[in-house]
Amino acid sequence: MLSHRNLAWTAAVALELTGAGPDDALLSYLPLSHIAEQMLSIHGSCTTGACVYFAESIEKVPDDLKTAQPTIFFGVPRIWEKFHAAVAGKLRQATGVKAALVSWARGVATQAYKYKNRGEPLPGLVELQYRLAKKLVFSKLHAALGLGRARICVSGAAPVGVDVLEFFASLDLPIQEIYGQSEGTGPTSFNSPGKTKYGSVGTALPGVDVKIADDGEILVKGPNVFLGYYKDPDATAATLTDAWLHSGDLGAFDGDGFLSITGRKKEILITSGGKNITPKNIEADLKKSPLIAEAVLIGDRRPYLTVLLVLDPERLAALARESGAAEAPADPNAAPYVRKAIEGVVEEVNARYARVEAVKKFYVLPKPLTIEGGELTPTMKVKRPVVYKRFAAEIEALYTE
Repeated sequence: MLSHRNLAWTAAVALELTGAGPDDALLSYLPLSHIAEQMLSIHGSCTTGACVYFAESIEKVPDDLKTAQPTIFFGVPRIWEKFHAAVAGKLRQATGVKAALVSWARGVATQAYKYKNRGEPLPGLVELQYRLAKKLVFSKLHAALGLGRARICVSGAAPVGVDVLEFFASLDLPIQEIYGQSEGTGPTSFNSPGKTKYGSVGTALPGVDVKIADDGEILVKGPNVFLGYYKDPDATAATLTDAWLHSGDLGAFDGDGFLSITGRKKEILITSGGKNITPKNIEADLKKSPLIAEAVLIGDRRPYLTVLLVLDPERLAALARESGAAEAPADPNAAPYVRKAIEGVVEEVNARYARVEAVKKFYVLPKPLTIEGGELTPTMKVKRPVVYKRFAAEIEALYTE
């Protein structure tokens, strides 16, 4: 239950943080029942007077962006990951002078955002090069993506990889990561322009108190915290204690007050050997490979870790061509060259973790996880219980073969 004060106060803070006004435009594509879309497209726009475009569908977002050219754009991580894969693929095709120019511009932007993220002025030479890079490269690239007018790009609803954030900053498209939940009317912390640290979810909103409990859980108190769950006093009592919202997320603050999410309290896997493992870190590292579109780690009360994978169809087709096959295999699990490529990714990721956290086996799912199929939330987060149940036989095979 969100009160009028919850909604109005949060919208006013969002206005303060973004400087949004009647000249701004947004593209709405998430269900309006989702708190992020409600705050941006309904309450935020009512407060600021911004114009809202509605996408035809989530699949048409890239095309609709080019029509709307929003000034403020909120993207869930999967949207940014798809952009990252598409743009990186195009950049790899550049050759000669064009490739050299893009490489130079990206280096300049990377250097510039080391200062801009700290709110520091650019040194004279960097400022000069940055302006030139914007004119020669970035202005054209941004317009082609549908972000030619974008002044604030935001990522939220799930963790986004630091490599994705750094990639877009190198294209002069800084993404400000935000963290929160419906029970907090959306935002709890924000990497605001001029006060950004990649790998964190920013600092607490003005007027919101955030602390870390003894068990690592993030607790939140402020005018954005909800009234409770409708007609469910037991659930409310379990979530609200002395006005502190128990988020269910695990986190930590650094010395500068930036909050980092270290895991989800309910999603921690406990192996049969008693080892606590946070799946999101391993999954995120696996998805850094262009070949892997989605990864769902398995291992709760199991002797070792396994993973269900969804492959990127374009990269799979490219891998097939490189291997001399006429087309992508109907069953990637049965194609030796596909398994070899995945094994290489898994070995590389395993090298970053302790032996007990190593992925021993994998299974490639026959089709992508979808919102329509019930495996993903509207913001494209994996519904683990649904996936575990739907692919129970495949999971069991990973532990019996």
